[in-house]
Amino acid sequence: MNKELDALLASGLVQVPEDFSERVMRKINRLPIPAPKQIWRDKLQWLVLTGTAALGIVELFSFVFGIWTATAAY
Repeated sequence: MNKELDALLASGLVQVPEDFSERVMRKINRLPIPAPKQIWRDKLQWLVLTGTAALGIVELFSFVFGIWTATAAY
């Protein structure tokens, strides 16, 4: 199998054109500049996620405390 692979590689099936890198760089330079990342939006999303998680934890503990209060009363 190695001999077959070496023969395939030596046959030169794929040849890169001489101006390949220049054409690629021209196309890259023509691409539009990406929009700047909105950092405030990311921070706001993390703030909302953290607040929601905190509210959920408070609700969970109040539920558990209510069940404990109801079962501990004589």
